[in-house]
Amino acid sequence: MTSPKHVALVGCGFTGTSAFYQLVERYPVREITIFEASGEFGPGLPYKADECDDYLLNNTNDTLCLTPQNRRAFLNWLRSNPELPVGVEMPEIVERGNLPRTFYGYFLKDVFRTTMTTAAIKDIKVNLITEEATGIREEDDNVVVSWSDGEISADKVILTTGYAPSIDNYPSPPAGSKAIYFADHINEPGLDIIPISSTSYILGASLSAYDVVGRLYSDKSGCSFARSEDGLLEFIAGPNERSVVLCSRSGRMKKMKSRKTKEISRRYFTVDYLTSIKPEEGLRLEDITEAIRKDCEAHNGDQDWDEILEPFRGCMDAEAVNVRAAQILEKDLRTAIDGTARNILVDIFGDAGLEIWDIFAARVVSPDEEKRFRRNFETATLTYEASCPISTAEKLLALHKAGRLRVIKGVRNVTFDNEKDCYLIEHEFGTDEADILLNTTGSIDRDVRSDRQKEILRNMVSQDMLFPYKCGGEEMLGADVDMDDFRVIGTKNIHMANTLLWGPGFYTSGAIIMATIVDRILESLFNE
Repeated sequence: MTSPKHVALVGCGFTGTSAFYQLVERYPVREITIFEASGEFGPGLPYKADECDDYLLNNTNDTLCLTPQNRRAFLNWLRSNPELPVGVEMPEIVERGNLPRTFYGYFLKDVFRTTMTTAAIKDIKVNLITEEATGIREEDDNVVVSWSDGEISADKVILTTGYAPSIDNYPSPPAGSKAIYFADHINEPGLDIIPISSTSYILGASLSAYDVVGRLYSDKSGCSFARSEDGLLEFIAGPNERSVVLCSRSGRMKKMKSRKTKEISRRYFTVDYLTSIKPEEGLRLEDITEAIRKDCEAHNGDQDWDEILEPFRGCMDAEAVNVRAAQILEKDLRTAIDGTARNILVDIFGDAGLEIWDIFAARVVSPDEEKRFRRNFETATLTYEASCPISTAEKLLALHKAGRLRVIKGVRNVTFDNEKDCYLIEHEFGTDEADILLNTTGSIDRDVRSDRQKEILRNMVSQDMLFPYKCGGEEMLGADVDMDDFRVIGTKNIHMANTLLWGPGFYTSGAIIMATIVDRILESLFNE
């Protein structure tokens, strides 16, 4: 099969920019068509220049990339003294630090601009279409992508749409209510005018929830944080009298990476090892847990496995949960900072990020065990795999010690009570009343048949070109794709690199993950 001469990319945030860069730099493509409905090629929604400066990159500066071959691309760019927008100053650059998300947006925009120049030098035609791609069909060996007033024909199409529709199952307050509800925190200016003496209930204990906490206690709100004599961060309130309550089902707080990089050499939590011990019916989750335990022991990792499985064991009321959450946070933070020990599971999951994908692709566990993982353990795993910045954890702990942050677990139901004119949050140990509610659960719709999906995806479903991922015959979240080259099952020339891969695969928000997926797609297209 001949290499494609014309490749179309649908979407141009991080993943689309990575695909554009890799195509131009490494492959003999002659034409590239890029769709980006926003008209802003490069940053994508999370990294836009007008986003809140208090929202930090979750990954450290030395792990953000565009290609799997160069994981320090962002760090190297920061050190190259790049031209930044007027009024923006380059902050202190720390390898294991976490800058505001906007800086990654500046990087991606610069990459897109320079890649356009390289394409021109190489005589690669680039078509930029600032319209939403709404239709797609295959004709013989070509793919036709259409929009409101036109269409193009390409040899291959890669769906690099980072957008994923959110799921919001919580009611908004009725007209005239004193209650305030925010369905999302991205590009939401209303968060800055939340009353300075209010208590905000935040649904979720994810990185998004931490972003909101950072924003509510930013320098602009009049408060500050300072180091005490013992080196710990202390909260200085100033005029800021806000309090926050983190509400989640599990109550688990995010872990954090060690400040000092330490080598990891996994022998057991690998595709090769797990495949070698795989029985015909597939592994049990306990077999994988045992492999992880062995790697922890090999690195002298001192883990409290009972705490990992049940962090709030023995907590008989809400206050005990709140105290325990802070104790675990303080212990994890001390381990991440002082360097004498290590958060070994964070290190192992961070090192194994790509291999976790390959473990899913190899289907080493039985369908029943995979469904059990999705149902009972996936969220807990993300506590380690999607860790939070040390600076964020320090602020959370300082706020907790100052009595400004509380954690509740076992959230079961959230309703609006018209008589009390507030939200009722039912949890394991009672019911809280909330006047201000923020939804940061990060729930995104990965059901390919959902009416919330982009029109182009709905168009594919209607033509039997896109199907849900199936596990043991049961339809699951995510799209059905060939895990070797991420070709959409039901098509010949359409590949997927977006959130719908979280289903047949694992978490899709890491830069290195999506850059590697793009790399594997392009390798398959040009080396068949």
